[in-house]
Amino acid sequence: MSTSTARRWALRGTATAVAVVVAAGTIAAAHTIGTTETPGHPAGRTVTPVPAAAERVCAGSALRLSDESGNDATRASAIGSPEIASATTGEGVDRTELEGSTTGSSAPTLLTAPAGDTAPQVAGSSVQSVSSGDLVGVGAASCDDPSQSTWLVGGSTETGRTSLVTLANPTDVNATVDLAIADANGTVSAPGTTGIVVAPNSQKVVPLSGFVTDQGSTVVHVTSTGGQIVAHMQETVVRTLTPGGFDIVSGGAAPARTQVIPGVVLDDAEGAQRGEDTSDAAPALRLYVPGDRSARVTLGITTADGGGTTVDATAEPGVVTDVPLDDFPDGRYSFTITSTVPIVAGARTTTPTDDGRTDLGWFASAEPLGESTITAVAAGSGARLNLVNPTREDATVTIASGDDSREVEVASGSTATVSVPSAQQLRLTGAEGLVAGVTYQGDDGIAGFPVRPATEVSSPLRVYP
Repeated sequence: MSTSTARRWALRGTATAVAVVVAAGTIAAAHTIGTTETPGHPAGRTVTPVPAAAERVCAGSALRLSDESGNDATRASAIGSPEIASATTGEGVDRTELEGSTTGSSAPTLLTAPAGDTAPQVAGSSVQSVSSGDLVGVGAASCDDPSQSTWLVGGSTETGRTSLVTLANPTDVNATVDLAIADANGTVSAPGTTGIVVAPNSQKVVPLSGFVTDQGSTVVHVTSTGGQIVAHMQETVVRTLTPGGFDIVSGGAAPARTQVIPGVVLDDAEGAQRGEDTSDAAPALRLYVPGDRSARVTLGITTADGGGTTVDATAEPGVVTDVPLDDFPDGRYSFTITSTVPIVAGARTTTPTDDGRTDLGWFASAEPLGESTITAVAAGSGARLNLVNPTREDATVTIASGDDSREVEVASGSTATVSVPSAQQLRLTGAEGLVAGVTYQGDDGIAGFPVRPATEVSSPLRVYP
């Protein structure tokens, strides 16, 4: 990554502070010579922050925990490369690859939309279909903003399951990362989960099995100080000797009493459970309560054709709970989870593939969108956009791509599923309060990712001496 590109991120947080300091000094001088809006009251000035470049990081390639010869199981190596789609409200998007480390690299891509007269937005996604030895299936992920907190709801360290946490630092300073891991037995206490240093403009790959072994249900809370992090998790499954798929877990919504998983694919889940070592092939909702009180949970399941049902469950605090979801017909669903206390949530499903194997999909919860959101859908099999309306008002969402647009009616409490063009910029308007996700479904497997809301940019502020 070029020095100028890297500096744009670092300056994002400092430009506003410099402007405020300068403005404050100017205002103080004006006040000294008696310039006030009202006698006896200090003058104020509206300071407009300097526009900054927008950045998001894509997850990168599928990973195998070995080198190309199958040796060195302490280092992750990239397999193939994903399809990436990007969008921006600016003039264009620059793509650069972050460096790896001694633990390996998925070759994550940094998307940068250079600043213009105003701060731009940038968005993107990636999808990869892979068939290489015991690594098969489809993985998809959103390209995300750097953050100091990410919830990864997914993964397993049982025999034949490999879960790798990827930590990308697109900033110019070291990021010190802590991993708070929970499983079905409670909070994991293990050396090495805190103080993980990720160098500037690089990625570190951390095997979850280094901290917890033989656990089928995990949740990881990634926090950082110094530089901000983009975190994903990749899970790969081998059922005895048969490849069982892979997927990438995108960060889910922060703990809340309501969680929405906008897109979940069920495709012959019963068929995927035939054979050996299939105890984790059944569809499941994964829940985690980070507080100290039990959660009474209601799961509302809806489809675009108006069908739906509810499932009640209880989740104990501090332990990961998997709620089985058997006996549902094939289709694309949305899950709305309401809870008596804040929770995090994700969903896992499995499907047979056309080569007689299976693939798994992890589907993350998502944050509500604003009035206008841009996104881009990476080219993959059977891509669909799910729109979920958890609000009390009906919505009319306009989906625009270039000169083409269409309107989609999404009634209160309902879900709409639509086909959208791949590898093109999409703008969603009229979607404030709605939640969106993209799912893939093809002969090679299933996958999905949440559509991210627009990145918050600094707004003008009033400064007083």
